[in-house]
Amino acid sequence: MSEAAELVANSLELVAERIGDPAPQVFARLFAEFPDAEERFARDVTGAVRGEMLAMVFGVLMDPDGPYQANLVKTERVNHDGFGTPSHEFDRFFDIVRDTCREALGVEWTDAFDAAWTRQIATVLAVTK
Repeated sequence: MSEAAELVANSLELVAERIGDPAPQVFARLFAEFPDAEERFARDVTGAVRGEMLAMVFGVLMDPDGPYQANLVKTERVNHDGFGTPSHEFDRFFDIVRDTCREALGVEWTDAFDAAWTRQIATVLAVTK
């Protein structure tokens, strides 16, 4: 695991300790920024789809150079286009996850965490467009 991946993983462990599941905060932020997105989750009454999305994002960010991550994100980009999700909104979701984690950790969020998240997100988006 790369140093950036370890930092992302470490920050996620701290987030889990601090707030538990970050999904409610992540999706509240998504819906605040993109109100039309909430309608696309109307059938996700249990939150399972939201949980799967976050798990995918976390997995991809911890190993963006892995053997299937780029194809997974490319495929999800196409799937989300079919759901009516604009590409810029799809891309922005990664930043929303990071920003939510940063807010959850407050003063525990370090410059190293920020740099690692930013690097991993840039790597994922660069290879999946």
